[in-house]
Amino acid sequence: LQPSLGLPLMDFTGWQLSPVCITEPFDSEAFSVRFNPDNHFLAAAGGHGTVSVFNVSTGKEAYRLSRPGSHTVKQVCWRPETVTSSLRTRGVLVGVSTDGKVRQWHVTSGKCLEEFGAGSEHEQLFCVDYNHDGGLLATGGLKAIFVIDEETKKQTVRLEGGNYETTAGHSNRVQAVRFLPADAPWALISGGWDNSVQYWDLRAGHAVKAILGPHICGDSLDVSGDGRHLLTGSYRDQNPLELWDLAQEQRIKVIPWRSSGPQEPACFLYTARFSKDPHNSLIAAGGSFASKEDGGEAKILQYGGPAATAPSKCLGTVVDYTCLSADFASTQTGLLALGGTDGRVRIMSLKPEGSRPATQGY
Repeated sequence: LQPSLGLPLMDFTGWQLSPVCITEPFDSEAFSVRFNPDNHFLAAAGGHGTVSVFNVSTGKEAYRLSRPGSHTVKQVCWRPETVTSSLRTRGVLVGVSTDGKVRQWHVTSGKCLEEFGAGSEHEQLFCVDYNHDGGLLATGGLKAIFVIDEETKKQTVRLEGGNYETTAGHSNRVQAVRFLPADAPWALISGGWDNSVQYWDLRAGHAVKAILGPHICGDSLDVSGDGRHLLTGSYRDQNPLELWDLAQEQRIKVIPWRSSGPQEPACFLYTARFSKDPHNSLIAAGGSFASKEDGGEAKILQYGGPAATAPSKCLGTVVDYTCLSADFASTQTGLLALGGTDGRVRIMSLKPEGSRPATQGY
């Protein structure tokens, strides 16, 4: 997972963001969107409990795993795969919902493989992530994080509280959780409503340090491929998009939402994600304006790398759109996806102007 630091940063001058397809509404909101490991499918989770999987090439719904009318499914995540993964272990998707349950499906058969968790509204779940090899699963709840063994489906540790020297842990809802890369398999980070990002050590069973400030209200926490840098998107009007040095617990820079011109209306962010190229060159982020009647927007930014003085550049904006989730496919495809409050999924392409085919990568 170490990036190829010898490669030059790409110049995206002349590249264009363009729509590939917009799906039909599958639910009231699209709270979470995720490409599967081979980028053929895109999973989306909805406000009324629908989990739909779309064919990326056609934009049509290929599978529906959970019917509407149940508790909100807040986030979905695909189990990691390798070239040696058997057919039986491929195409596995998990989702977490506000009834406190984790559900795991085999997508192409439509079968729910497992349902586990407290199953209580007092233990609502809001976020989920697999570690690098798919052996562990982490979910975030009201104040705690639950780490689950993938094979046994048993909880291995409940992470709550802190060392009370540098952090006391979370005091409110955990809205985002991310494992660190393979060279730190014992560590994960989380963010939530309490204006903090917590750094957890699975061996200690509690948080060991924290970054104070980010107000995480959705899928707006990401880690660079080398595990050194942290991206946060905050639901606030000032400095919503920030880059941090994870080891030093210090902010490297604020990434301007608008580099010039009028700065209003401010965008309150629900989502922020790195692209998956070696340099994590791009950021997809979006949210809503202060007044819901005014909508919101999503942007694709080339943020210039971790240097504090590196300029950022907007490559495209989706306007009049309240964005709740974003995800990049692999760099070879040039694709990204956005989910929002209209219950649709937008699949977009980023490519050099005039290039063909539409899915040429970067």
